[in-house]
Amino acid sequence: MISLAVWLDAAAVAQNAAVLAENLQRQLNVEDTQYRSAFFENTPIAERALVDVGGTARFGFSIIDNAKSQEQLDYTYDVRLFCRAELDGGIRFFGRLRFLYDNWEYTGTLGLGPDPREDGWQWPIGEIYWGEFDLAGYTESRSGRRWADFNLILRGGRNYLIWAQGLVLSNYVYAFQADLKLGDLLVTGLVAQSAGYDTVDWDTSRPGFDTNTSRLFSGAKLEWQGIAGHRPYVYYLWQNDLNGGQQDSLPQVLPTIPTTFRYNSGYVGAGSSGSIGPSMVYRSELAWEYGTTLSNPADYTIPPPFAVPQVNDSISAGAAVVGLTWLARDEGDTRLDLQALVGSGSKYRADSGTTFGGIAPGKTDTSFNSLGYINTGLALAPEPANLFCPSLGGSSNLLPTVEGLSELRLGVSGYLFMKVDNEAPLSVYTIPGGSNLVGGEVDCTLDWRFSSDLNFNIRYGIFLPNTGVFPADQGGARDFFYSGVTYAF
Repeated sequence: MISLAVWLDAAAVAQNAAVLAENLQRQLNVEDTQYRSAFFENTPIAERALVDVGGTARFGFSIIDNAKSQEQLDYTYDVRLFCRAELDGGIRFFGRLRFLYDNWEYTGTLGLGPDPREDGWQWPIGEIYWGEFDLAGYTESRSGRRWADFNLILRGGRNYLIWAQGLVLSNYVYAFQADLKLGDLLVTGLVAQSAGYDTVDWDTSRPGFDTNTSRLFSGAKLEWQGIAGHRPYVYYLWQNDLNGGQQDSLPQVLPTIPTTFRYNSGYVGAGSSGSIGPSMVYRSELAWEYGTTLSNPADYTIPPPFAVPQVNDSISAGAAVVGLTWLARDEGDTRLDLQALVGSGSKYRADSGTTFGGIAPGKTDTSFNSLGYINTGLALAPEPANLFCPSLGGSSNLLPTVEGLSELRLGVSGYLFMKVDNEAPLSVYTIPGGSNLVGGEVDCTLDWRFSSDLNFNIRYGIFLPNTGVFPADQGGARDFFYSGVTYAF
């Protein structure tokens, strides 16, 4: 197991900065998706046709520590151009082009930094494009009457999709989605495929995990809207691994072992979101994962390592997230947010998500894996597998009555990271056994909107580890710093 641990340790260090940069981008994508959703919902159509064009230009600078607390720098140049069109209140189109250039400086850590393909122009340029037909909106624009108990909305294209609370799917996808409203029941059907280059797979041992991930999703969600202030739901989502059958020889040092990749999974979930009184907003979701995965092809228990036949192991894992937000409803729009995330893990794995170093042959895989996203901070950003992560945060506009500073907003969040099973791995490399406590993190954000067109923001996170659960050269604090300015036009 020593050679396997060394390889996984080195691989984790090399991937760390790119994964953290991707984590920041996913935070921005979630915020952008939520903003666009609210914008479309709250914008009435007063005329037969509407066309809106514009864009944003952003420059960002990041300092990201890898697992050995070594700094990598990233200069980001990001221009996005969008077009929104609507006809007759029910035929809609949204498209956005992205021109994104990353300039990494490894500061003497080349080989421990991001893959060279993360440097330079990033693809695709066509970031988001979808068309939508809203039957009720179309009918209302023609007849002046809107159906209260029936509607059908069809949407297809490339989008950033958040399924339910985002626990099992929150990513770029090519998708077709249908929403059918029957009285107080909303039925959503989905067929979606992950968007390749924009998707970082949980199986980081697979070749192309960050440039060529192809997973097909299909499923449905039932949401009940008959309870005032609450939206309970249940769903089923199946994931089919279209990269299944891919092969490689790992690790990329001698001796190598042939490895085949395949991970097919289903997710059954339930949850609810809504309000408790005038000042409390809640969200919750529980998901069970099942399916099959190919087992670890390597046996490192007796050196030298040797190949073992891979078998189809069954999956039985779970994860849950619950959050509560208190709104002060004051001039500064002050809010406090409490969240808890938990996911199951497996002590029969050396890594929480990979095939090489994955589940032992003949064992049930209890490590939760998905293409979902739940915010677990900036500097460590672990996935839900084998993780218990409570967090508490707050934000407020500091000077709401001062001209020019009324949109200056400060946020502070704290995270605690613990292993559910101290013998099982996380998505970040730790030593098996010992304490369940992994460490804690404090994140700070500062957003300042100078005007309606210009915004400046800073994000800083520091992870303070429990040194006993990390290798000797990875026990230092890890920092994440981002500063950016965005101009909208």
